[in-house]
Amino acid sequence: MHSYGKVNLDDLRFFLALARHGRMVAAGERLGVEHTTVSRRVAALEKAVGHRLFERTPTGWTMTGAGRRLLPHAERIEAEAVLAFTDADDESRPVSGLVRLIATDAAGSLLVTPALAPLHARHPRIDLELVTTSALISHQTGQFDVAVTLHRPELPRMHARPLGTYAMRLYASPGYLRERAPIRTPDDLAEHEMVWYIESLLDLPELRVFHQVSETAAFAFRSSSVFAQLEAVAAGMGVGLLPAFLAESDPRVVPVLAAELEVTRTFWMIVPSALLNVERVRIVCEHLTEWFEERADVLHPR
Repeated sequence: MHSYGKVNLDDLRFFLALARHGRMVAAGERLGVEHTTVSRRVAALEKAVGHRLFERTPTGWTMTGAGRRLLPHAERIEAEAVLAFTDADDESRPVSGLVRLIATDAAGSLLVTPALAPLHARHPRIDLELVTTSALISHQTGQFDVAVTLHRPELPRMHARPLGTYAMRLYASPGYLRERAPIRTPDDLAEHEMVWYIESLLDLPELRVFHQVSETAAFAFRSSSVFAQLEAVAAGMGVGLLPAFLAESDPRVVPVLAAELEVTRTFWMIVPSALLNVERVRIVCEHLTEWFEERADVLHPR
């Protein structure tokens, strides 16, 4: 039975920290307390609402159904509290607080990270964390404030905004091309070895695109890392389908069939709707939007 009158709203901070970080120790470090304090405050909240909110798993703490139902309400309370104190505070006070970003490997390393340096220079009190992954981002667990991804979720509590379209093109090393048969048409690719992802480990459906390039390709090398793919192409292992923003400026590789073959994909910025009006999150989003717009020619070189 619910005991709403006994709920300590401050316990929601501990609930949100554990929901976002999945481990008591990590949640405690984020809040500046011992993990035992996180455990105690979450247990108090569970007792007050009358439901288990988390289950322990081999990889950490996962929200129960009751926890997932509570999450959007807790996020709204957090966002409203931030807005309330921001409005009541001195307007000259610097914006501060943590913004956790998550992005695909190449975009996170080559596009998002460089964007964060000028952002930090203007807003040094905003703490920035970036997680990079090649896996499909979970939009259910509240583990990020801003995501840059290829997958646009169809979820009511997530706000999606396109950041820009990028090109994927074929590249090879000059040494590989000198030693192998000429590649003049897409049909010639059947005589060559290719470099690509491990399809069975590829979570993002937006990257299952090699069939658009060749239906009969033989693969010399596969990797879950696009950076490893670039290194394999540069070392002469084969022809790779790579993001232009990663490979175009690398002097070790050259484009192949650039006029004939190109795959395009869109980067999306995903933000939980409850965080859209949180000032530090809004600042990060606006900065990333401008940064990607200014680099349209890097994403899709002419």
